[in-house]
Amino acid sequence: ERRALGCDRDGAYLNVVLRTRARPDDLPRLFGEVAELHAGHPSRWTVADTVPTDDLEKGLIGAGYAMGHVHDAQVVDVAGFRPRHSAIEVRRVVDEQTLRDCWEVKDAAFGPTERSEADVALELAACAAESASVQRFVAYLEGGPVCSGGINLYPHLEFGLLWGGGTVPHARGRGAYLATVNARLERAAQRSIPVVGLYARAETSSPIVTRLGFEACGRMTYF
Repeated sequence: ERRALGCDRDGAYLNVVLRTRARPDDLPRLFGEVAELHAGHPSRWTVADTVPTDDLEKGLIGAGYAMGHVHDAQVVDVAGFRPRHSAIEVRRVVDEQTLRDCWEVKDAAFGPTERSEADVALELAACAAESASVQRFVAYLEGGPVCSGGINLYPHLEFGLLWGGGTVPHARGRGAYLATVNARLERAAQRSIPVVGLYARAETSSPIVTRLGFEACGRMTYF
């Protein structure tokens, strides 16, 4: 079994395997299916430690994938979260300008993404409404956007997923990431979401959220 996305546009988040459950002798067939699905585009495979991973990881390397960033699964109780003080302004993405600011930060923090003008309307339709299940936030320092991050809100699961938290290189270490965490946890509390979690990069955001009271509960690796 595998759950995957495929797109005729580049972008590892558009051409990605999200979940894999398979016997070792099924892996070559799965690799072939994904190679066909992602043909001509960068391909990403996410491997979580919720299933046995040794054979999968060895098979991925044999199929030409390389191990990328390791992420710690971290969670926090929203009611018990105590935000650290931050004077940095954070705005929710509600219009074209804040969305473009969000994209500017994302491209500087993680690398450029292919987009079209049609994406402006599509993404605003997904995140701008007060009741939207997808919410984006941008932190501003000295008048410019320096950090962004999103949260997906799942009331039926009583859970919120933080994602896409990143700071432009020149502003790191000044509290912008902390400010976006505060804003997103505040939004979760407003929507009565009791638990929030994220896959935090082990070498960057994971130590930050650990200091904020998040608890590690697993691991996920990009290939």
